Amino acid sequence: MRADLDSTRETALPYHGDAMRTPLLILPLLFLVADGLACKDDEPTGGEFGDPCGYDLETDKTTYCAEGLDCYIGYCEEKCSDDSDCQSIDGYRHECEGDGLCHIYCDEGSMACPQNLATPLECGVGWCAGAS
Repeated sequence: MRADLDSTRETALPYHGDAMRTPLLILPLLFLVADGLACKDDEPTGGEFGDPCGYDLETDKTTYCAEGLDCYIGYCEEKCSDDSDCQSIDGYRHECEGDGLCHIYCDEGSMACPQNLATPLECGVGWCAGAS
């Protein structure tokens, strides 16, 4: 039997199987602590009610809505189970529909939509949608 040139030709020190368990447990705990210390306020939360959302060709970016909202034809709209979940909008009906979203109805006389949200709206097929 021949020994490598780098060998010390000495007997290896005894190795205890428990020696590596402690470092293996400490590493995941360090990740948990570091994650807990990270700045959560800096994370984007998404657009609020009435904010624009969806894919923007000009910026080549997709914007999302905050929790409890969904992107509906260009703007963030509230998820709902009944009409009481929908914010009131002066002069416009804002009701919960079967798709689980609040919809802003166009004014029946002028076919206008509210213009006081962060997204310009226009009348679609009875409901207001983000202006293109």
